[in-house]
Amino acid sequence: MKSDFDIKDLDNNFQYEDSFNTRYVNPKKLNEFLNANYKNQLVQVGKSVLNKPIYKLTLGKGKRFAIMWTQMHGNETTGTLSALDLLKFLSSEGNIVHAILSEFTVDIIFMLNPDGSEVWTRRNIEGIDINRDYIAESSIEMHVLKQIISEKNYHLAFNLHDQRSIFGVKGKKEPATLAFLSPSVSEGREITDVRKKSMGIIAHIYRELTCILPDKISRFTDEFYPRSSGDNIQKSGIPTLLFEAGHYPDDYQRKKTRKYFSLALITALYYASTEYKWEDQHEEYLKIPENSISYYDIIYRNVRLSTNSNRVADLGIQYAESIKSGDEEISFSAKIEEIGDLSHFYAHSEYDAEGRSFYSKISDFPKLGLMADFQLDEWIIVNGKKLDSFV
Repeated sequence: MKSDFDIKDLDNNFQYEDSFNTRYVNPKKLNEFLNANYKNQLVQVGKSVLNKPIYKLTLGKGKRFAIMWTQMHGNETTGTLSALDLLKFLSSEGNIVHAILSEFTVDIIFMLNPDGSEVWTRRNIEGIDINRDYIAESSIEMHVLKQIISEKNYHLAFNLHDQRSIFGVKGKKEPATLAFLSPSVSEGREITDVRKKSMGIIAHIYRELTCILPDKISRFTDEFYPRSSGDNIQKSGIPTLLFEAGHYPDDYQRKKTRKYFSLALITALYYASTEYKWEDQHEEYLKIPENSISYYDIIYRNVRLSTNSNRVADLGIQYAESIKSGDEEISFSAKIEEIGDLSHFYAHSEYDAEGRSFYSKISDFPKLGLMADFQLDEWIIVNGKKLDSFV
């Protein structure tokens, strides 16, 4: 990579697209923004089940083609927000921008699943997981994606997602803020020439981003999913990079995660633009620590299961996310996800209850799925969080 690229400088001078400052992205607001600011580069390529438009935005004049798509899963917005940040960056001046836009023509499908995005659900409005619909093509949205991919000889694909806050970096007490995957093309997980190219690009992203995000980047499992988009697109011969946005400490709105995700996109595009042997050092990809299901949002340790028992256990609390009608941001509802020995798990927030007894108005003992509003003797827990005093 050329000396023009300095990840620390990009980090220090990063600019968000400040028209979007919430984790929730309203489809109508997004469409109005794109039409107001990028109308000449925007094409409607389809409609959702509920007739919401699906847009493709094109940047650059290069002879090589890259495609990325966002919000295939409606409740995974970091890709959309980072793509907006990428647009802002590529609208500026500089050697990095010039290198990308002169080498590549970049197509971005914004919000492939607008119906699910509006109501904050993973699946589309008909209940189909679009990312498991590549073969059957039961969803309108997958038909749109496959049609666009068939229209050009794409050299690179970006499949942009979010992962839950349950994931950490294997072997480290750190959340997986970013995870990457070069998808497998068969159950044998063989490393083909096409996989080597996407592996090499991801390895370079990892080398750069660890300078500003140490110990918080992982490698997603390469188990073969025969119905999935990334696996099949890579199988078709297009080097495919799957991005997963995860948790950063005290950042449930994923603002910091969004920045690192955006910088990873810039890094990948610049490297792909300035280097032609993408497969070089692809072996380094396999040295990236694996993703690990190792976190709860909150753990209360050593809880007495009731006032009438001396038995203790840990309570694992997890947030459920939703959007309420008329709201501009998602809400978090804490529920009891696990009861028992959680000594091998970490938590983003953790408390030692030291034998305090559980009690709630609903139940005298903890239950799975119970809202996390309860008492541990003098401690008051409201929506999973310990209050400092009675109110």
